[in-house]
Amino acid sequence: MSLSLISLRWQLIWSLILLQVVVGSLVLGGFIGLAWVMGRVVDETGQETVAVIRRAVTRDAGGKLLLEPTAELQRVQADPSFWFTVRDTTGQEVRHGDMPAKYEALMHGLDGLARLSIEPANDNTQPKARFERVETAAGPVNVMTQTGAPLTVKNTLKGTGLVFLFLVAPMALVTCLGVILATPFVVKRGLKGVVATAEHAESIDVHERTTRLPLANVASEIRPLVNAVNRAFDRLNEGYDRQERFLADAAHELRTPITTLQINIEGLPGGDPLKVKLMQASARLATLAEQLLDLQRLDRIASQDRQQIDLKALCERMAGDIAPLAIMNRCTLSVDAPRPLWVSGDAPSLERALTNLIQNAIEHGGPGCDIQVRLWEPSGFEVLDSGPGIPEADRERVVAPFHRLVPRGRGAGLGLHLVAEVARLHGGQLTIGSSESGGAKMRLELNLVA
Repeated sequence: MSLSLISLRWQLIWSLILLQVVVGSLVLGGFIGLAWVMGRVVDETGQETVAVIRRAVTRDAGGKLLLEPTAELQRVQADPSFWFTVRDTTGQEVRHGDMPAKYEALMHGLDGLARLSIEPANDNTQPKARFERVETAAGPVNVMTQTGAPLTVKNTLKGTGLVFLFLVAPMALVTCLGVILATPFVVKRGLKGVVATAEHAESIDVHERTTRLPLANVASEIRPLVNAVNRAFDRLNEGYDRQERFLADAAHELRTPITTLQINIEGLPGGDPLKVKLMQASARLATLAEQLLDLQRLDRIASQDRQQIDLKALCERMAGDIAPLAIMNRCTLSVDAPRPLWVSGDAPSLERALTNLIQNAIEHGGPGCDIQVRLWEPSGFEVLDSGPGIPEADRERVVAPFHRLVPRGRGAGLGLHLVAEVARLHGGQLTIGSSESGGAKMRLELNLVA
């Protein structure tokens, strides 16, 4: 099952936009509700009041002008102080409330006008009024009405929509654009400490288990996660330490019984095929124990313990020590080291690595193979043989612990893994290729050049 990536930036953007919409709606609704309760949601221009009156104007069977008592008209007429006058072309009138005499006289002089908004005096002693000539079911009439009648719910929502469309919506749009543009910078700045912590985490591996994620510049909301990860690293480190101690103790404890076993096997009568098999098995056990101890020793080697090493002398010395084994397997062993090559490193681990490479060439090159040890510029050495070589598909796997090309071979599958660990310890690498004769070529490259 695939997991979709979650973008914190877009989560913040949509959350902020939603928050603005909700808060804006609540504020707008609150203002409208407060104005409604206080009676301030009224028809300031009188346009809606004229429309209500126009829809209610009618005539009876005798042609008399009258007003149909619609629900919206009754709402307007509910205020006894509110007034309006409707007059047709014949002079018939319908009135409600007490129309001020000033507007009474003014209405007679407005015949012929389509509409007129009448403003009060500066002292607000006279109400505003609206004059308009409208077409009704009873024909054309003149309407003079006081402004400020309460709006219906429909008209209130209509006015609210217009306010939102022309006032709130543009402001919200500008704010949303600002949020979209500013949020990436805010998120990047806020997560700067987290990004630095993630980059620091990339340096943590099985060989750097004591490294922990820093808490500097990490937001307080993220610190519990960083602390939890560091505690998990502590538990993993403790588990690795227990495992390494167990392997080291087991390898160390095995040395004594293996030595005893070898002594007892050597005491068996000569010529017995079983003795040869037991000797080979005990030698394999001894090699395995030594290699496990070598792996544990590598982890305890500190950088300050390194010294200047002449790889020319090291190759000649190791080749001389292992020459009897090569002769026993009818292999020729030569060293190509024309001049000294100095490096900074740990001499015992480099000796062990070279020994493992030569032993590997003797075992897998086969009887009668040619083995050459030569220096590699600028810093390193390589071992070449004329055997069958290592298939390209297996070259990455042969350095894995306990991996053997020949399942029933004499080795334990730790030799090349130990060489790779020595290379890592010296800031280098073990590369596997093919020699000029078609056999295997093992090169130990060291980056710490003196």
